[in-house]
Amino acid sequence: MVSSSLGSKRNRVFLLLIVWLVIGVFISAFHPIGLFILMPLIPCCVILFILSFFVDIRKLSLIVVIIIIILIIVLVPIFFVFKAVIKMFFQLAIISYIIITAIFGLYACYKGGTQLDKALYNVKSPFNHFFRIIEFFGGIFLGLYVIYGIFIFTGSKLILITWILIVTILVLAIISLILLLFGKFNAWLGTFSIYSGIYFAYLIIVFIYAPIIYARTGAAPIIIKLLIATFDVLILIYTTIILVGKRADIISSKLKFIKSETILFWLILCKASYEIAIIQDPYLSSIKNQYVLFIFVALLGIVGIYGIIKYKKYRKNK
Repeated sequence: MVSSSLGSKRNRVFLLLIVWLVIGVFISAFHPIGLFILMPLIPCCVILFILSFFVDIRKLSLIVVIIIIILIIVLVPIFFVFKAVIKMFFQLAIISYIIITAIFGLYACYKGGTQLDKALYNVKSPFNHFFRIIEFFGGIFLGLYVIYGIFIFTGSKLILITWILIVTILVLAIISLILLLFGKFNAWLGTFSIYSGIYFAYLIIVFIYAPIIYARTGAAPIIIKLLIATFDVLILIYTTIILVGKRADIISSKLKFIKSETILFWLILCKASYEIAIIQDPYLSSIKNQYVLFIFVALLGIVGIYGIIKYKKYRKNK
């Protein structure tokens, strides 16, 4: 069983890479010097990503580590010379990053919703029924309100994707109401809708409107940069903990040919590539990238259906 602690000796390689990436993300948010911190991370992750298909990275010998360091030293100048490679890699990086983090992020939304719902279910009757009804209808209303709010924030430019997301949540809600006839109340969907609405707002700000916000003067852009960088780091840490924690073996067994650490190396590689591409050309993030939101909505629908199918009536705590 893989150790659940990211700080354990077995996972020190992953911890080192995450700390390296986090430092680069925060610095690049405020100064282009972040480029020189993140650039060496690219060849490092490329090498580890390839090696992870053949060996257990946790068991690398000192000689192998030295060889990797030498290769990194050799490859870094190449990446600086051929900066266009990073830009070419940008679109693949942004899609991969959205898919991986959205899957784990939405799963966290789902787990958060079910945990709150279970806590409300165990409240003394009949208050538990009242609270769960508020959770369901109130949560869906607030989630849709957040989505509509970010729609207004964008100047009503993202009409199609906004309506698709609203319809997706409403369809999930209708399915949940129909299942009430069979004694299944997916009240967790309310909390899930709130979390998903907030995540949707984050994606719009980061991948579409960041350059516009950052171009403004004053304290607000600095605060927004700090909030975005913090949210980014929290998503990365949560995803990393899953990929090296107790669920890692389950993920590896499900995926068969890809190890959980291979996914993690690819995630770090994509995030570093994305940050470098943005430093080189801040306007790569624009309205043209709204296609990533369709990926998010599709995954939201899948996670929502998964949660509804998997739902089982809770047992009362004694």
